[in-house]
Amino acid sequence: MIKSCLILETQLTKKRVFPFYAKMIIGRHSTNDIPLPDRTVSKRHAVIGRVRGQAVVKDLGSRNGTFVNGQKVEKAILSCGDRLKVGSVMLRFFQEEETPTGKDAENTITLQCVQKLGECLVKAGIIDEMTLLGALGEDEKSLTIDQMLTGLGLLDDDMSARALARQLKFPFMSLKEREIPQQVTSLVTTEVAKTHVIVPVELAGGKLLVAMADPLDSAAIQVLRVTTGMSIEVVVASREDILEAIGKYYPAAFMEKVLDGTPDLDEVTVDMNYLGEGNE
Repeated sequence: MIKSCLILETQLTKKRVFPFYAKMIIGRHSTNDIPLPDRTVSKRHAVIGRVRGQAVVKDLGSRNGTFVNGQKVEKAILSCGDRLKVGSVMLRFFQEEETPTGKDAENTITLQCVQKLGECLVKAGIIDEMTLLGALGEDEKSLTIDQMLTGLGLLDDDMSARALARQLKFPFMSLKEREIPQQVTSLVTTEVAKTHVIVPVELAGGKLLVAMADPLDSAAIQVLRVTTGMSIEVVVASREDILEAIGKYYPAAFMEKVLDGTPDLDEVTVDMNYLGEGNE
């Protein structure tokens, strides 16, 4: 589940919504995580990463600078609703912020952020007001960023998993039309598969290829190594695909109430000192 995203307010590309997990490079070059084909944007203009749970933007020596809410910055912490300007291109940052003052306060912050996100989507011309009202319905107070984008058809579980795989540099695999041999699924117990939201997909050369919703779940990987006695290779698959596969290949022990209790993906923290330098 995504907890942060950037919305491209300037209409440059067909894609306008960018889920944010660990690290995103913004720049003019097409290989960037957020490619912005505008001459005022440097090839590698800025990077967004997470430091101690906070989203931080860092300018990569760009020619025209990086601005947060109108102020030129070299490095800055981003909050929900902040406007990020690279060259002449405007983006808006959204995230579900946590607070130590209790669940009610946390819900209020999330609600405010979701409301800002809806307003931004309308203003940017991505959706109209009637579409937004239809997505909010009577559940406005309980919606998250992820749920809102999904309800508007701007994000699905598959897209989220693909974005995560790309940013963490793991292969992505769709399980929808893949048949997994029983000799492979039997290597992983039902309890391990359910607890960690994983499914084994292939065995080759003594290595077990495993599809995971959270490829950085080191505890799950260690459990797999110990219980199978094999080397583990990881690919990313959507949570929906994995849950469907567990239901298909472990039907006797598949319990919906257990699966509903599995934790969501944690966001990843990266060290900004290792995010590299930019260029024109």
